[in-house]
Amino acid sequence: MGYIDELSSDELLDLSNKIQAAGYQFPTDAVDCKALVELFLNDYNLNKNISKENLWLELLNHGYNLGDRILNFSNPVLKGSDVEELQEMLSRLGFYSEPINSVYTKELMKAVEAFQENRGLGVDGVVGLNTAIEIKKLIRPTLDKSLNEAIKGFKPPGSTFNICINVENNGEYREQVVFYELIKGAGTENGMNVTFVSEAGEEMSKENTISFVNKINPTLFLTFENSETQSVNYFVGKHSISSIGKKLADEISGKLNFDSIGKNNLLLKNTRAVSLVINGNFYQINVKTVFDIVSEVYSEIF
Repeated sequence: MGYIDELSSDELLDLSNKIQAAGYQFPTDAVDCKALVELFLNDYNLNKNISKENLWLELLNHGYNLGDRILNFSNPVLKGSDVEELQEMLSRLGFYSEPINSVYTKELMKAVEAFQENRGLGVDGVVGLNTAIEIKKLIRPTLDKSLNEAIKGFKPPGSTFNICINVENNGEYREQVVFYELIKGAGTENGMNVTFVSEAGEEMSKENTISFVNKINPTLFLTFENSETQSVNYFVGKHSISSIGKKLADEISGKLNFDSIGKNNLLLKNTRAVSLVINGNFYQINVKTVFDIVSEVYSEIF
């Protein structure tokens, strides 16, 4: 991204405005601008060597608000922040229960058609200004903001609590084995069925991980990532929040003395189950404490 250093003052201002429109703070200077671009690319799993033209396009797509343009199922598919807003709002209204992935999929089109039929609108799966206005006027501040995709993973009392674990491949083999055994032991002690993403037996990119987790649909998806910062991340979109994820993150971070931070990255928003990412030196984390808290919160909900 060396081209950022060579931008004119007008281009830098344009880039800064696009970064802000995409949901980030307005950069204070070129250095801050580059740091926020890197954060944006990481959040959306985009190539770090992205061209200037494609960077502008991606930022533009993630700066739209619902109603700024007509949305429909097309080829190539539409994607952007307005699509994400549509997914979140239809999820809150009970019409959409698939992952929040910012892509106008066939499943989203069906959800739009169901909403249009319910509200007496023309049923065509196209979100023009009338459909956008009708959706927005039904959203109330008091409406439960828990996403459907972040609730349906929780099973009713008496069913098996399935927890899927994703551990970053980091450290020595012996450390990894010990950590895996600690997780299995903590899960067994709390009556949970533990599945590891590594059991899929293939190269687990973020996309493959998401596909695997959505296929088995666990009660909770928990990722351990090695990081210098210590935090527990839960899903927060522009217009909704996983309230169960936040409750879990707040409780776990409080016990571990970590920060509880809402994020909008692929692993959190594209999985159907409630998802958390625990950042830090995970080999030093008290796994038993984490599983005990998960069990307690689950018991409170049901």
